[in-house]
Amino acid sequence: MDGRFTIPSRVYLDAERRDKLERLLALHEQELPDLLSALLEAWVDVQPAPPLEPPPALPDLARELRQRRAELRRLRARLALNNGPPPLWAAQLIADLEAEISRLATQ
Repeated sequence: MDGRFTIPSRVYLDAERRDKLERLLALHEQELPDLLSALLEAWVDVQPAPPLEPPPALPDLARELRQRRAELRRLRARLALNNGPPPLWAAQLIADLEAEISRLATQ
């Protein structure tokens, strides 16, 4: 179909208009999808181009970096209140945050 695609849709007509449409299509030896395609192409061609959507906003790296550093400081402060080594999950979370901070800082 040379790059064309289909758009499923419904056409709502009363019985009188539907009969008239069917007779006109038969008279002009035209299929409904061809007529609708021609009508839509003509309509789209006369419309002004809509504005392009702006690209998605890039993440605010400085803000993300501040957030991760603050999260790391809070976690370290909470762990400092406990006696003994941090639990394994906390040590892993600290390592993950440090790696994320390092990644963000080099972008």
